[in-house]
Amino acid sequence: MGEDAKIIEIQAVKKAYGNAKATERTVVLDGFDLTVRQGEFLTFFGPNGCGKSTILHILAGTVPYDSGHVSIAGEKPGEAKVGFVFQNFQSTLFPWKRNLDNVAWPLELQRIGRTERRSRAREFLKQMDISLPERDYPYQLSGGQQQLLSITRALIAEPKVLLMDEPFNQLDYQTRMKIQMETLELWSRTGTTVLFVSHDIEEALLLGSRTVLLTQRPARVREILENPLPRPRNHDMLKDPRFFELKSRALEIFSEGLGQ
Repeated sequence: MGEDAKIIEIQAVKKAYGNAKATERTVVLDGFDLTVRQGEFLTFFGPNGCGKSTILHILAGTVPYDSGHVSIAGEKPGEAKVGFVFQNFQSTLFPWKRNLDNVAWPLELQRIGRTERRSRAREFLKQMDISLPERDYPYQLSGGQQQLLSITRALIAEPKVLLMDEPFNQLDYQTRMKIQMETLELWSRTGTTVLFVSHDIEEALLLGSRTVLLTQRPARVREILENPLPRPRNHDMLKDPRFFELKSRALEIFSEGLGQ
């Protein structure tokens, strides 16, 4: 595929929660449109409760939408192979499985034998340059290692798209900075298309190839900002005048959307 090839098409999507009576339903998406490029790291930033997580769940096929069109590499949500990394990552890891078996779990779902899936998990960790104590259990890992474990588990199945819903919120600041860079390293090695929701504007802008700024609920795309900073990225770029300009523009758009 070319550099500008599209992998996700979202057109005029509407989603409401609640009772079937129109007056009792909460509309979170209304005429939502978005196109995602193959292999990009796309981030989302918007007001609390505007519908950011709903967008990811619709793409994952875990939440149905009411009307519109959604396509992932030509497939419908629920049919396309996607990975999902959640905010509450600790609860998604299996405490009774060793770390290596947690990584290999998607292969277990594919009914691959234990010996082969463990071998493939070890090889994948080696390719990704990730070192985890494979015979330990998730509770023996630090928060950053647990999150890295959950990301690796999502990637081993070679998803077409990786969805990440505020995945670093529960990490302390130092660990968060470290895992941000490790996530970019994994993305650069796999070339997987990533959609990343963040409540931190600096994080969204630093990680993203583009950052989608959303309106208040019901969410629509207010503006998409291209990040001019080169890759690989690092936290020193937060001091770059180009980043400061980008952040100022993003905050201006965000404030305008709130009527401030």
